[in-house]
Amino acid sequence: MKRKSFRAVVASALVTTALSLSIGGFATISLRDSQIETVDQQLQKIVDAVRSNPESPVSSALDAASEEDFNITIAIVSSDKEITIINESKLLLGTLPQDSLLAAALISPVTVEDRENYRLLAQVISGGDRLIFADSLSEIEESFSSNLERLLIFTASADLVAIAISALLLARNKRKLEAESLLRMQQFLADASHDLRTPLTIIKGYSELLSKGQITNPEDRGRAFERVNSEIIRMENLIHDLLLLAELGETSRPIFAELDLSDLLTSYSHDFATLNPDRQIVEEIESGVMIEGSLEHLRRLIQNVFNNIARHTPVNASVKVNLGRQGTKVLLSIEDGGAGLPSGGYRDGVTALNRFDTSRSPETGGSGLGLSIIAAIVSEHEGTLNLRKSNLGGLAVEIIF
Repeated sequence: MKRKSFRAVVASALVTTALSLSIGGFATISLRDSQIETVDQQLQKIVDAVRSNPESPVSSALDAASEEDFNITIAIVSSDKEITIINESKLLLGTLPQDSLLAAALISPVTVEDRENYRLLAQVISGGDRLIFADSLSEIEESFSSNLERLLIFTASADLVAIAISALLLARNKRKLEAESLLRMQQFLADASHDLRTPLTIIKGYSELLSKGQITNPEDRGRAFERVNSEIIRMENLIHDLLLLAELGETSRPIFAELDLSDLLTSYSHDFATLNPDRQIVEEIESGVMIEGSLEHLRRLIQNVFNNIARHTPVNASVKVNLGRQGTKVLLSIEDGGAGLPSGGYRDGVTALNRFDTSRSPETGGSGLGLSIIAAIVSEHEGTLNLRKSNLGGLAVEIIF
């Protein structure tokens, strides 16, 4: 339970982080790209002014920059690569960029990485010289870094809020589950104590009668000893089931191994058919269905299902056994043609500490803890136990691994 809660909290934090970074990151990058596009448009306006007046390119560039109030560095680069600044700005243009960047800048704006990164656009003028136009990216980069920092702070804050909310919801849910578990445990203990008290009362009564010599007839004495012996066997079965439930409730899981569930189910189904010749048994068992599990506990699970059918249905009630794959899951279903459960007995996601025989009648035999054992074993194997109305008219025990 703690591991699942931890996973849920981590999952909520990861989802919050992914959403914050994806949405915030997209917005931050889009803003930076928009600001760079604005710089490119300013550079392009000056180049367009130069191209429209090729006879006086320098004055056209200066006039365009002045009219638009563009804070852009304008320089002339001679054919021998001497640079002359004709319009200064906040950008301190040092050495010329590489020839490849200058060539690319004649086509479209490029980013030059220097002591201070900038955008560059160039235009060839008469005499083979080039006019270059550059605008600093420092403010845009500072804004981008600041926005990223804010985004990280916001993401961390959102993660803390998501973790706090998840932990609060999980804590509330845990308290609710613990309360429900406590109620089931109280009912379970009441049922178990009743089952233990009944045979003890019978054994104690017959023992007193026999010890005081109040049963003198040999046949009556024989029946009394037989009844005491049957109640002792019943207590042994009950204690064995309680010990198994306690074992299944331990935090440490038994050693699991890959096993053939098809062979295991087929074996028990054939045994059940042999011991119940009056029943019509239909098998639809897919071969080669492998799962990871405890062989001993899965044997007990299948045996308990068949034992409950034998105890709670007529001797001629039909049975249907299904096993197959559904994608990545394995579906095991055992149906009977008995009377089924009361209308409120059918439900999905059955947990431990429930009983098939809520009447606690000793006449049916067994401990009445069959469903608890089945549910505990299914839970141990991280499966789901559902009780449904069978198409045969009785109960369908459906287990999904």
